[in-house]
Amino acid sequence: MVNPPDDAWLELTELIAASPVNVVVCPPHEDSATGTALALGTSSYLGALARNTSGVLVDDGWLPLLGGSSGKDGLPGLDEASAGTPGLLVVAHDVLGGAFALDGGALGRGDGSVYHFSVDSLSWEDLELGHADFVTRMLAGATESFYESLRWPGWQDDLADLSPKQGLSLYPYPFTAEGKDVSDASKQAVPMTELLGIYNDVAEQLGLSRGVPAAWA
Repeated sequence: MVNPPDDAWLELTELIAASPVNVVVCPPHEDSATGTALALGTSSYLGALARNTSGVLVDDGWLPLLGGSSGKDGLPGLDEASAGTPGLLVVAHDVLGGAFALDGGALGRGDGSVYHFSVDSLSWEDLELGHADFVTRMLAGATESFYESLRWPGWQDDLADLSPKQGLSLYPYPFTAEGKDVSDASKQAVPMTELLGIYNDVAEQLGLSRGVPAAWA
């Protein structure tokens, strides 16, 4: 099939090929209806990911970018990850349980800016980036500086055996004074739904920003 001139997947494949970090593209699932459900075309990075992948694992799996829905053992689709969270669209999460979402009014001005919910602050921060710029920077290696304070020697080994639906639970939690040195924290593989739920519940209990409830399983 010949790609149309406005197909953003062409640009994305070039960025992926040139990335200085390890990137794995999860193939599209034949039963995925994410692109149609969210009315996404092929000219945006969001639509290209939804229609050509079931997610992209950036930097040895540290940052999964969401795309179309997958099988039972894969990543959730963009529509599934955002179910039950009106006013935002979850576009990525990190292996520690952090999340990235486009603001549709729930987080700020509703202008589609990318916000980050961090596990070391339990709050949403406006990155002042659109989705395409966010994806471009992360594929260009920005994960290394962005997550510098949340990484430890040998983190790649701890991620090696995780499935796409798993994350790493750190204890003491990174948002506590005791958990700021992540090198000393215990690390346990848990379902990502459980990890997202933990941080969402803690944030609500502390009266902080609401996180991302894990509606998918």
